[in-house]
Amino acid sequence: MSQVPTEEKIPTGGAADRRDAIRGAVWGGIESFTRASVGLAITPLIITAFGLEGLGLWAACWSTAQMAGLFDLGIGAIYSRFTAHAIARHDAAALNGTIAAGMGFHLIATSILAGASILALPSINRAISQNTPFADVAPMVLGCAVVAVLSRLVLSVFRGVVAGAQRLDLLGRIGAGMAVVEGIGSATILLSGGSLRAMALNALAASILTSLFEGGAAYRVCPQLRLRPFHARRSDWREVLSFGLKVQVIRGAEILARHVPRLALAAGPGLAVAGVYDLGSRVAAALTTVGTVPLPVIAPMASRLEAQSLGSRLESLIQRSTRYVALLVIPLATLVMLDSAGILRAWTGRPDSAEAAATAQLLSLAAVLTLLISPLRLALRGMGYAGVEAISAMSSSLLHLVLALALATRFGASGVAWSAIAASIVAAVTLAAGARRIDSGRFTDTIRQATAATVLAGIAAFAAGWGFRVVTGAAFGGEVDRLAVCRYLLGETAVVLAVFVLVAAATGGVRRDDLSLARVAVREA
Repeated sequence: MSQVPTEEKIPTGGAADRRDAIRGAVWGGIESFTRASVGLAITPLIITAFGLEGLGLWAACWSTAQMAGLFDLGIGAIYSRFTAHAIARHDAAALNGTIAAGMGFHLIATSILAGASILALPSINRAISQNTPFADVAPMVLGCAVVAVLSRLVLSVFRGVVAGAQRLDLLGRIGAGMAVVEGIGSATILLSGGSLRAMALNALAASILTSLFEGGAAYRVCPQLRLRPFHARRSDWREVLSFGLKVQVIRGAEILARHVPRLALAAGPGLAVAGVYDLGSRVAAALTTVGTVPLPVIAPMASRLEAQSLGSRLESLIQRSTRYVALLVIPLATLVMLDSAGILRAWTGRPDSAEAAATAQLLSLAAVLTLLISPLRLALRGMGYAGVEAISAMSSSLLHLVLALALATRFGASGVAWSAIAASIVAAVTLAAGARRIDSGRFTDTIRQATAATVLAGIAAFAAGWGFRVVTGAAFGGEVDRLAVCRYLLGETAVVLAVFVLVAAATGGVRRDDLSLARVAVREA
């Protein structure tokens, strides 16, 4: 059995694992923050150039393209798990067998999807554009989005290998750099009067370059990597497809829940309502971006710990990561619940949109519930219990889709957002029930203990923020004074964060070793 060499010896001790986790989380956070910042900066430019209908078309085209992930069979999402196992066991044959089977399947799947996309493009275009002024640019935007998604699907092996080798920091560097490049290109196009076609071509080029850079990183961390599609043993195909099918249920449910609501709004109430929903969802997405910082390291690290039979460290991993997620998202969600309308005014410079503000609040609540159970969900996947996650994702997404389709026409964007709340509750309940069958409640009790202090701190911070509003008598009406709104939001944010940190520290939500961890994170960055 040949060994898997890497650019440096893979450490297995607790300190080394923590270093890898911190480094990966920091750079993953930098990547997520960069992408979110670019998206937040570009969105007002799109609205200025093309209006809410243009924003709705852009979101609908990319949502349609992302549906290709339904045919991934979960392969792209499991590369990191099998790579982590192969490296932990120094088994190059298993690594390359997994990759050969996965790439073989992806080449077949993308060939079929490409042909189907060409045939279906006219019908999809009519459904999305609805004879709006953007009907002539929709085919190009949709075509570029489909090509970008399919190319990322085939080349997802590179990202999986790097993640499995515990080098998420490399992926973060690449992702952050390419997000800046793509953002600069998009801003230049919009400010110079360019079209959505040019933006789509810019996004496609950035996607292809990202995959190429990830390929270089994969060969760097794992020199024995061999891309030989279809050159796999029968056991490799069986293992990859069996585990991948479970993960695909999860991914398919997530893809449908993320993109079908936008498409339902675009095809029903229209692109303008879809644009309103997209504004609210981007506010919630910014919160999600921050909350997911600790998450990318969990599944590959859980795979390694499970392969080494280190159960106590698995429990510690879930406890710590859940607490960190709570510390990141609960104060931000508090701000959104207090003043989503002010955030939208400061961001877009447009008058208040009550529906967009309500959508942002509802989707933020759904995001918090989803994020708080994500460490457990990802740890179970890394440990090989993808079936539990699949049941949770399938049941919640089915409810989300049914409610979204039923509520879209009658209640618009906020109605679809309510369906996300219901789905997140079902997801949490079903995942907790499945985890209890595995560990008799040990992991779920850990999550409850990890979040109790931060939830209490969030309640106190909300009360303080409301008091700040009463004392200042803030009221913004008529024309938008973005500077005044920003000044108020800065003061409100300072009050909320100060109260949150004080209460969390007093109740054990913030601990002394968190400061040393923060110092290590800054040093690793």
